[in-house]
Amino acid sequence: MTQRQLPRRSPFAFGLTFIPPETLGAFAAEADGPGRTLAAAAAHLRAAFAFVPSWEPWAGEALSALVDAGISAFWAVEGPLWPVLASEGIIEGLRRTLTHPDEMADRIEFGLDAVVARARHGLESGASAIVLAEDLAGAQGPLVAPDFAIERLLPAYEAVVAVANDFSLPAVLHSDGDTRWMLGAVKRAGFAAMHAGGGLDFDAFERLFWAARVHDLAIIGGMQTVDLSRGLARAEVLGSRIGLLARAGGLLVADDGGVTELQQVASLVDAVSAARAV
Repeated sequence: MTQRQLPRRSPFAFGLTFIPPETLGAFAAEADGPGRTLAAAAAHLRAAFAFVPSWEPWAGEALSALVDAGISAFWAVEGPLWPVLASEGIIEGLRRTLTHPDEMADRIEFGLDAVVARARHGLESGASAIVLAEDLAGAQGPLVAPDFAIERLLPAYEAVVAVANDFSLPAVLHSDGDTRWMLGAVKRAGFAAMHAGGGLDFDAFERLFWAARVHDLAIIGGMQTVDLSRGLARAEVLGSRIGLLARAGGLLVADDGGVTELQQVASLVDAVSAARAV
């Protein structure tokens, strides 16, 4: 899928990603339940899309409410890597991706069937995109060995992209951190966009955005929690910078996935207003 299948708005498409519904209640006073709260808040904030974490008990409710509101629901599914790592112990699991890559790749492939099934369920229920959530990096760079991620994981993820292709809908990869080292492989795997940059400040996010442009890969994010946590004045500066960056195209403005506090949500709202005013 290409960027053409992603939501479009003027001056830019804005969305909510992994913000807990309980922090959005101020925008959804009449809503009943977390799923409807998410949809009502998204509508109030004029969001073009919102992530729905499929692992939450309210995911189905949120998906239905977003579809009813005419907002694109991005159905997020957990990737197959971290359950395998956790079963070994994270440190030992990461070590085995280096010492026993074939065995670890086989175990990850085995877990893909459940991921694909969950992705298909979301699309059959009305989702507009699939988000494969798999943190492969941190603020300082890779968490997983780059060779293993590029040569084993990204090709395996093509099974999830194929499901989205069956519905002529886009697939998005989510990972926190500085993921510049893997952008080419993400594009080759067929993803239309990446929700990236969680944990980075805006300067680092901007470098990531321009690196993705080289690969014709859209980026979702830009509203960095690091900056939003520094007060409303800093949020307005962030919003102005985002508004200018969005003019380049290929950016869907959203939180970076780390917003969990009421003050951060208030700063996000101010930043979005500033960005729209540019």
